[in-house]
Amino acid sequence: MQVPDKNTGMCEFFLDSLKKYIAFSKEEETLLLSKIQVKHLPRKQWLVSPGEYCRTEHFVSKGCFRAYYTDDKGVQHVTKFAPEGWWITDTEGFFSGSPSKLYVESLEDGEVVVMHKTAQEELFETIPQLNKYFRLVYQKGLVNSTERVLRTISNSAAEHYARFLKQYPGLDQRVPQYMIASYLGITPEFLSRIKAGKTK
Repeated sequence: MQVPDKNTGMCEFFLDSLKKYIAFSKEEETLLLSKIQVKHLPRKQWLVSPGEYCRTEHFVSKGCFRAYYTDDKGVQHVTKFAPEGWWITDTEGFFSGSPSKLYVESLEDGEVVVMHKTAQEELFETIPQLNKYFRLVYQKGLVNSTERVLRTISNSAAEHYARFLKQYPGLDQRVPQYMIASYLGITPEFLSRIKAGKTK
């Protein structure tokens, strides 16, 4: 990994994404950029894998990533997609300190901003606004997770897919159909029927 140059487009995108929610002074921007790193990943490379201790958060500045777990039968279950502007990690492992249960994989050649948990905690002390930002990120993630569970219980698969298209605009053109089906909890064949309007 490399220390980012604050003049790069990637860092501008990262800072601009944060500034949608909070304001920074120039000194705070400089401090923040000194505490992060940049990682470039080719397609189909893992950021996180089960059994590892996950101590980093990842902001996607380029590409698309997915989080998934593999059950005892070897079946993959996608829990999240993260295109540009999203954060992704094994949240449970990051907060609890327990070994990761998820894979986090690059689906395209990508770049991520990497923030170590120790650096994050230090920044919370020196840039209080960053604490507010991550609180908003985590609250949004919790709300999305809860809504997804409720949709799975109460909505039809077609309604669940419609919500996916709204939440992840354009992602259906970037991600294999079987991964979207896994995220929705249906078979690829049934997803094809939904897209063709043949579910009635």
